[in-house]
Amino acid sequence: MAIVGSRTVVADDPGYRRRAADTLRLMHRWGYAPTVSALADDLLGGAVDERLLLRSIGPSDSFRCIGEFVCLRGWEHLVDPSRQRILLNGLRNPEARGIALEYARDLASLCPFVEAIALTGSVASGGYRPGDDVDFDLFVRTGTKYICYLAATLVGLKYSWRYRSTDLDSLHRTPVLPKITCINVVWPTDQTRPFVRQDAALAFELRRCEPLIGWARFRKVLDDNPWIRGYFPQTYDKVAVDRVDRARGAWAGFLSWMGRRPGLLRATETACRRVGWVLYHLTQAFRERDPRAREHMAFLRRVKYPYEVFQD
Repeated sequence: MAIVGSRTVVADDPGYRRRAADTLRLMHRWGYAPTVSALADDLLGGAVDERLLLRSIGPSDSFRCIGEFVCLRGWEHLVDPSRQRILLNGLRNPEARGIALEYARDLASLCPFVEAIALTGSVASGGYRPGDDVDFDLFVRTGTKYICYLAATLVGLKYSWRYRSTDLDSLHRTPVLPKITCINVVWPTDQTRPFVRQDAALAFELRRCEPLIGWARFRKVLDDNPWIRGYFPQTYDKVAVDRVDRARGAWAGFLSWMGRRPGLLRATETACRRVGWVLYHLTQAFRERDPRAREHMAFLRRVKYPYEVFQD
């Protein structure tokens, strides 16, 4: 028995083992095995002391601890790639974060309808490796989802051109130019008050979000969705400030003017959806030539549903 904070916990508490197994299933679904420390921090039901967690899950028929990594039995094949990712992340993550900050600044200065830009994916979680793209979730004004999506796509072309010699793997490769940045989800305000989906997988996605711009907006999303506490209460312990200042670019004034004219805004949103749809499906058609990429895209459509860009 030990004291953690103000709580007394039992080292072999079977609840820890159940929570660890459920959390690992989420992580394995995304293709990685965490370190024991990362599992303790991101545990469903709240963070726990690493040493207590380790005592609770091992030795066990359900878990494998391999060095500092842990996985469910049958998923040992994820450990070596995960170890390699962490090693490469230490070398390349600063460069990827530099791209993320510059991209967030560019997008925010272009499009005033983007209220929060959150870094996510491998760069945010500490598993970045060369060949990955830099992933973002966007929180935007209601009625501007496709204006923001198209703006984000166009801003991304700057980085595709700058890093045009980058060789991406088949899961991230796109025609003509490499896809350096990736918009995972665009959430208009009306879709977050509250979320229609209220499950562990969505709570895990929000847990992994690292706001670069719009921290107060992201915090409001959390406050509007108290159900997240039932899965990852530690998400509410985040204390942060915006990492990037929101400048006002040349196009921002025009878009702000348009935003005060509902009819014009709706027409522009419709046009941007059509252009975005064409660009999105051209990219998807190119990547579907590769079976691994096709399987990966199908997986992403399932886990994002109903929030994947064109699932509305």
